[in-house]
Formats: sequence, C-alpha cells, structure tokens
Amino acid sequence: MPPRLHKIALVSDDIEGAVRFYTEKLGMEVIERFPVEGDEDYVFLDAGTVLIELMPQKSARQTPGFHHLSFEVDDIEAGARSLKDKGVAIVKEPFAVGGDTGVSLCFFEGPDKLNLQLFHRE
Repeated sequence: MPPRLHKIALVSDDIEGAVRFYTEKLGMEVIERFPVEGDEDYVFLDAGTVLIELMPQKSARQTPGFHHLSFEVDDIEAGARSLKDKGVAIVKEPFAVGGDTGVSLCFFEGPDKLNLQLFHRE
C-alpha cells in the first residue's frame, strides 16, 4: 500500500489571515492548533481527501516546485462566483480543459499570493 498524504504544509507570514481565508472563503474547519512561544500557532485545517498532481515541467512552463493547491467543487461557475462575492481575486476564470476529459478549472489567489485552483469533473 502506498503512503497516504497526511498534509500539505504552507508557510505564511500572517497565520490568522490565512486561517480566515481558508475558513471564511473556502469553508474549511480548524481541527487543531499548536502554540509556539514567541510566534503564531501552527494550525491544521480539515480539507478533506487530498491528491498530489505531478505536472511535467515542459508543458507547465514553470520551474520545478510548488504550483498550486486544488479544491474540488460540484459547480465550477458557482464556486468562482462565491469566491468573487467574498472578494477573492480570480486569476483565470472557469474554463474547460481540452479534449473530452470533462474537467473544468478556475485559478484564484490565496494568502501570500498563493496559486489556488477550483476543480470540477463531470
């Protein structure tokens, strides 16, 4: 059995601002905090089941490293509209991925200009 992904760790210079973003804008729930003397808490958020996407460098046209976090939604248009209504910057409006994949994506900006994605598959 392959290892299960436990978490995706993100560094932020404003933990409480990031907590507000993920809880208020995306509806996640804080499940645990670990206080650190002289610093902000480590915070764990329930994001449901997680996958890792491996993107080929050539077609992604990016340097190797972190690219985005993806959040699956039932309705890509409604998801994007909800984010806009909450003041979230949409970087790339919802679009269908080529071919007959049934996949639609939308990119938006998270705390610290983090690249985030909404994902939907028919």
